[in-house]
Amino acid sequence: MGCIIATPRCCKAANEQEHEDLVQIPSTRRHSAPPVSGGEVATPQELDKLIGLEETELLWGKSRRELEEIIYGEAIIGWEGEDIRSLGEIVWSSSVVLHEQYTEEESKRHLILFPLHLLILAVDDKKNKFIYQGLLPLSGISVKALMKNTFEITGSMFDSRIITCSDTEEFRIWMAHLPRRVKKASIYRPHKQQKLSVLVPCDEIWKRQELEKYLLQNPIKGWEGTPIQHLGDIIYLSMVKINLVQSQIFEERIMVLFPDDLIILSTDEQKTIVQYEGRLPTQSIRALERSARMGHLEFEITGDMMEPVKVSCAKPGEYKKWFFHLQKPDYSTNTLPSSGKLPPRPPKKRRSCHY
Repeated sequence: MGCIIATPRCCKAANEQEHEDLVQIPSTRRHSAPPVSGGEVATPQELDKLIGLEETELLWGKSRRELEEIIYGEAIIGWEGEDIRSLGEIVWSSSVVLHEQYTEEESKRHLILFPLHLLILAVDDKKNKFIYQGLLPLSGISVKALMKNTFEITGSMFDSRIITCSDTEEFRIWMAHLPRRVKKASIYRPHKQQKLSVLVPCDEIWKRQELEKYLLQNPIKGWEGTPIQHLGDIIYLSMVKINLVQSQIFEERIMVLFPDDLIILSTDEQKTIVQYEGRLPTQSIRALERSARMGHLEFEITGDMMEPVKVSCAKPGEYKKWFFHLQKPDYSTNTLPSSGKLPPRPPKKRRSCHY
């Protein structure tokens, strides 16, 4: 796979050295130096000996290299966006145990470290399939060694993950690779613009934040009216599915809420272009709940000058936020506003007195 130049350098020799150190991962992985010294980190000589771990059975009777070929060549359940090969060559991968911080549950996961991302996959042992769980950018995260064979990943845009490796050797390899890659990504990531296909669907906080920047900095095909940069701060955005009430077909859309406008956008199949679909003034629309059955996260957008539009959300949190922002009190019924007080009435006109 070809190399990706992250940032220009004045000196050609320095450029080649930094470029190789950042994105070229030797097939043997024998030249990766540990980021720090200490007993929890494998030295280059020890990494040389541990390289044999790639050929041992890791999962489903397959070696690490065979599993990496599956990740590159077969469909991952739930994965959307461009070819996973666009993330670069795999630095290291292994099966681990992920500890849920709030539920205290443990689940098997497969971690794949790329030059600039950490991919998290769930494991379906019955079907021998991987299931997409998340893609974390290495830029801005921190790695901390905890108890035996366990480390923690933290960041400002996601909940911390506590990960336990299968054995001490795996743990030491992760401690040799991961902090070093995090440091490199933190240095060079600001110079690399996110691709739209990586951000869609925006199913994680960091993706949503990066997508906001993308929409404000890149052209939108078919855009009409006031430039999007002049509409104010983005209040909320997410991927939803919408349709006209008369239709039964839901289409995927990006809804972006500004103080005075609700913008509806779409993308092409390759997730390379954002297309303008329409604009609704927030003052003239309102949301009506339509989720009559469990698991159907739907509401309807209505207005005096438009046909009703049904919106379906993927997650309960997104549904609550959209409904919160778009619902308005209905004074045509006997329902009082949330404050419990009626709106003030205009004063009555008094008749003039004649003497």
